[in-house]
Order: sequence, then structure tokens, then C-alpha cells
Amino acid sequence: MSIKKSLGILVFCTQAVVVVDYNMQSQAAGLAPGELSMKDYAAIVQKRYDKVPAQAVAGGAGRPAISHDADRAPGDAQLAELAADRQETSAQADAPAAVCIRRGTTVSCQ
Repeated sequence: MSIKKSLGILVFCTQAVVVVDYNMQSQAAGLAPGELSMKDYAAIVQKRYDKVPAQAVAGGAGRPAISHDADRAPGDAQLAELAADRQETSAQADAPAAVCIRRGTTVSCQ
């Protein structure tokens, strides 16, 4: 088999693996296919292969303290603040409570 065909097969297989993984990650996030941005997907892949936790376990010292906030996504704090602000302003104006929805890293309050 020629080198050209071998490289073609390798590229095709790599693309197939990335597409399947992207689809699985978007479904895990509760998004429809194509709604997960490539920036968010790249962050997921980078977090998956991050070497800091492995070094912390191997070294033992310098391990970060376990925190329940560490498991939360960065947008969760903003979502909670927006929801609290919306509820305060809606309670003051006698309007119905706001509903905030987080899709990926964007927050939409209505």
C-alpha cells in the first residue's frame, strides 16, 4: 500500500474518531448536534488530557484541597448570581420569577 493511501486512511479514521467524540460530548452537555462550539469542545479535550491532576497524585504534596465548588462549571456561579438578581428585581416589581437556562457556557434569562 502506498504512503498516500496510508495517510488518507489515517486522516479519515482520525476525523471519524473526533466526530464521534464531539457528538458524545454534545449529547452529554444536553445540546443538539452542532450546538457545542469548537472552543468549548477544545476546552473539554484539553481538560481530559490535563497532566496537573496526575502530577499531583504522583507527587502527593501540593495536591489541591477538595472543594465542592471545583466540580461546578465556571458559568454556574454567574448563573446563580443572575438568577438571584432577577428574582430580587422581579419580586420588587411584582413580576413572575425569572427563568435562567444555561446552554454550554451561555446563560439566557427570561
